[in-house]
Amino acid sequence: GRFQRGWVGMGCEFGRPGVGARFRDIDKVARVLAKHGVEFESKNPVTFLMKDKKTGKLRDDVLNEKVLSGIIECVYPIEKFKEVITALKEVQKEVDTVFSVEVINRADPDGSYPLLKLLDEMGIPHYINGKQNVGLGRPVANV
Repeated sequence: GRFQRGWVGMGCEFGRPGVGARFRDIDKVARVLAKHGVEFESKNPVTFLMKDKKTGKLRDDVLNEKVLSGIIECVYPIEKFKEVITALKEVQKEVDTVFSVEVINRADPDGSYPLLKLLDEMGIPHYINGKQNVGLGRPVANV
């Protein structure tokens, strides 16, 4: 129940499999995401390293540190999906490691996923073997 309808949850995972990543590359992506108004997950370890969550800027003392992997997690309104993905496609040219992007979207009452249409429009493949959360347990988001 964490995700409300009309919002996209996104993860950008850096350095896997086995390549690693420097925080300076994670910083580049975090700054771009911040420019597009995402809300960073407050309990994420990378968010704890941010000097300023409004700009996505990581602390200077960690920028040269290398980690096996790092994940930025955030949410934003679905209307910003195309601009956020386009911005990630641009900044990836400046990033010196591998990273993947995962998105999550809550199903509409009819069982459809609004995000699938946007992925199709942008020519981004999606796979039926993706994780599906059936929503068991106590929901905490307002529906």
